[in-house]
Amino acid sequence: MPDNDPYRLTRAPAHDSGRRAESPRVGRTVLWLLLVLSAAANTVASMAGATVVSLACGLVTAACVIGLVVLRLRGRR
Repeated sequence: MPDNDPYRLTRAPAHDSGRRAESPRVGRTVLWLLLVLSAAANTVASMAGATVVSLACGLVTAACVIGLVVLRLRGRR
């Protein structure tokens, strides 16, 4: 007789893809690295007068900051 109790805690999950979840630390490290690189590129592009490149690097920098803030706020829960 199969055990069909939906409240049983010892039952294995119905769907296990076998894929490990990415560590939040890896994502945070990548964001920090991208933030530093894009800020440096933004500085160089600004000094060189390349406005379009500077704007693109600024957008990447802002996106990295937003991503880091989101990770920080999610980590508080």
